[in-house]
Amino acid sequence: PPAAPPPARTGGRWHGTRRLVADADRTTARLHRVLRPLLHPVVQLPLLAAVLVTVVALVLHTGELLDGTGELIREPAALAGAALFLWFSITLHELAHGIAAQHYGGTVTEIGLRWRFPVAMLYCTVDNYLFLPALRARLVIAGAGAHLNMVLLLPFALWWSLLPPGDPTRALLAGLLLLGAVQGLSNLVPLPPLDGYRMLGHLLGTARLAPETRAYLTLRRSDPDAAAAYPRRARRLYTAYAAGFVALVLLAAAGTCAAAYQLLTG
Repeated sequence: PPAAPPPARTGGRWHGTRRLVADADRTTARLHRVLRPLLHPVVQLPLLAAVLVTVVALVLHTGELLDGTGELIREPAALAGAALFLWFSITLHELAHGIAAQHYGGTVTEIGLRWRFPVAMLYCTVDNYLFLPALRARLVIAGAGAHLNMVLLLPFALWWSLLPPGDPTRALLAGLLLLGAVQGLSNLVPLPPLDGYRMLGHLLGTARLAPETRAYLTLRRSDPDAAAAYPRRARRLYTAYAAGFVALVLLAAAGTCAAAYQLLTG
């Protein structure tokens, strides 16, 4: 007999999920037909170049962005607008994964709402894209959400760049750009469950890098001989990822503390 469909809702009042569309694959297929011309390299390559230029410009103005974030936090109406934009950006982030999967022959199995009080956001599940033969397709699908997040910032970045220093609107835009860039680029960090972790797994040809690393390190402590029996490439890979994991976590903690100190002290 055919498998039973997943329940429309799981969890309870404070955390859970709810399926929003009956046929997620058909819904994303319709979106893909409308948006397909925008997915052509003639459109996407200039957008990617503009995103890279924007990232460099934001890095060069980190101090101004931090000051602008402080100004944004002190303006409740502007902060509410920025929060709404970032939430909307997350929603489109998830749909971008599904549309990219449709473009390369993947199947979208579910679109729904996930909540954990007080936060709720859309999710889009694409399961079979891991079996697509082309590495480029898997990388594009995994990175589509972060790319779209950065593309959505381009009009605000252009507006910010055209305003003179000292303009109050420029300061608020600087805060929005910092928050939006952190939201988009943080997804490319190769830590689970972020998109960057999936992209790294595709590049290395492994879908369970973090669990296998943890299993190898545990075995190396409890049974060194068994750990030594791992292939050389696996030993090097798991050891390097463990070191990189620790370095990234420490770097993120240091960056968060530095940014918080800058915001609190001005």
